[in-house]
Parts: sequence; C-alpha cells; structure tokens
Amino acid sequence: MSKCSFFKVVCLISACSTATFAADIILNEYNAVGSTDFLNGGNAAVDEDGGRASDSYFGRIQGNGGDWFELVVIKDHLDIRAWKFDIYNNGALDRTLNLTNHSIWSDLRSGTIITVAEDVPGDVSYDPAAGDWWINVQARTGADGLYIDAANFTVTSSNWQLRIRDSAGKVIFGPAGEGISQVDGVSNTEVFRLESDPNAAITPSSRDYDDGKDFSTFGSPNRWGGMQNVRQLRPAIGGSASIIVSFPKGWELLAAGTIQTIRWETKGIVKDALVEFSIDNGNTWVEVYPPNVGSTGKYDWLVPLVDAEHCLVRVSGRNSLHVYDVSDQLFSIHICGLLGDITGDCVVDMTDFALLASYWLESSGPF
Repeated sequence: MSKCSFFKVVCLISACSTATFAADIILNEYNAVGSTDFLNGGNAAVDEDGGRASDSYFGRIQGNGGDWFELVVIKDHLDIRAWKFDIYNNGALDRTLNLTNHSIWSDLRSGTIITVAEDVPGDVSYDPAAGDWWINVQARTGADGLYIDAANFTVTSSNWQLRIRDSAGKVIFGPAGEGISQVDGVSNTEVFRLESDPNAAITPSSRDYDDGKDFSTFGSPNRWGGMQNVRQLRPAIGGSASIIVSFPKGWELLAAGTIQTIRWETKGIVKDALVEFSIDNGNTWVEVYPPNVGSTGKYDWLVPLVDAEHCLVRVSGRNSLHVYDVSDQLFSIHICGLLGDITGDCVVDMTDFALLASYWLESSGPF
C-alpha cells in the first residue's frame, strides 16, 4: 500500500471514530449497589470495613438510592431535546430512554450535572445564574413523562453500560461503563465513577473511570481520594452565586478544644451562610454552635473534643443549599495532652521552643 493510500485509510478511520470528537456530554457515575445491599456491604450501622460508606445525598441506605446514573455537560449552550439514552445490561441493549422536547433541555450550560433516577422525584429548578447546576429527572412507569420517558429502567453490576445519542440517532458518547473502560469486576456493593475532572477529552475507555465503594455523590461532583473540579467547566454568569471554603482546605491537624477560624469566599449574593462540619467523611453533618449568622466569610469555631481522622467543613447558603462548598480534602482533629505543646497543634516543635524562649525572656527573671 502506498503512503498516500495508507494516509487516506487512517483519515477515514479517524473520521468514523467517535473517540476523535470532543465529548459534548459524558457519563460521570452510576449506582451498581443491589437493592438489598449497602455501599461497601455490611448493614445499616456499619460497612464491611467497619466504617459507614454512604452517598452524599442519600446517606447510608439500602440500595444506595436505587437505579440511577449521572452525566456532566461539557459543551456550553448544549441542546439535548429528543436525545436518547441506550441502556445495556450484560452487554445487550435493555432499554432506550427518550428525552422529550421540553425547553429545560434546550440550553444547558457547561458544568451542568444531570441525574436520571427511577426512585427519586424530579427536580428541574435548574438555575445556573442562582448557583443551581443540577437537574434530576425521574424515569419510571407512572412518572409525569414531562422530561423523559415514563418507563422503568435498571442499573446493575453486570457489565452495565450507557450510550448517548442525539435526536438524529448519532452516537455522542459511549457505550461507556463496565467492560468498556479499563475497569472490570464492579460488584453489587460499589459504584462506577469518573475519578478525574470532567472534560472534553474523556472517552468511554478512559483509565480515569474506576469502581468505588467508599463514597458516592448523587447529583454532586465525584469524590474518591480527591474531588472533581466542575467549576472549571462552568462559565461566569452574571448574578450567579458561589462559595469557596478556604480554611480548612484539607490535611490540617486541629487541636480539639481550640478556636479555629473557618474561612470562605463568596461570589454573588449569599445573605446567610450555613456552616457545618463532619467527623465521618461527610456521612453525617452537624451545624456549628452557636450557629453562624450572616455571611462575613469567617466563623470562629470551637473545635469539638473528639479524636477524628476524617473531618470536613461545609459552607452553604442557608436559603439556597445548592450553593455550597466542602473542604477539598479531609483534615484531622485530635485531643492533645502533650507537655510543651504551647501552640496547641498536637506537635512539640521549634515553634513551641521559640515561644517558650520568648516567654522566658519576657519574665521578670530571665537569667
């Protein structure tokens, strides 16, 4: 074969390959937990590793929220009216769900998260200008059918896959899921998720897809050892509100019983900030006491008297809970009783020695 002919063949293959096109919308996560199982096994009280693996929306419940999958919009101002979701089980086409021509689908902003669920009522309050970037639609027999087919569908741990087609039937993304990516062996106590920032370069065979049993995030950016940055997709929209937690960001070691200043930055109008903390990796949240008032960007927090390794802080709009941010990584709280720990950071180091020397020299008898 001549070089010219070979080049033409390569070009033809590239033109026919969906992998060469930037993705307009991608699969982000799906729930493979069986209806009688819990995330990471175990029971309602504890998972098989002695922890409390859970979903950020549902908490720790049997079935982990039922049949659901999650998408992220990559292309700005995307129109997905009359698009189709082909659902595969064991590699065979099981169901096609059709989106309607409703206007909610006509102008999606990049960074939008879409969930399709069988058991969760629809929520189409979608308003990016107000900080609401999430759409949930319910697909099941008996649902209203305003946004998607009123038809049951299943999500399983048996090579479940999703293909997305446009209104003309052209494949936009997929099939994607177990058996397509590098992941194999997704069990009925796990989820399948993208463990990287969503972007146009993600393909169905991406190595960034993985199974997970520690955490799932229905309707929110994925979490694993890290957390997705979806903000990088979201355009600046006049009047939109956002919150960014700047302390604690993660990895800090805080001394129990000390005063630490939680700090956050806001964009747009956030009149009243709700400040909460978790000591179990976000499974449960407790509001700080006394409650925060207003949104000054800081709150002097009396750190609770606990020893905990998996702590997070969350700041959200008290009257707009969809506007929120969480510490980027886990931080620790420890009850400290070290002699010589002047700074109260649970470590005796040169800073404590310098403070001791300073206090000593300031005393009435430095010699």
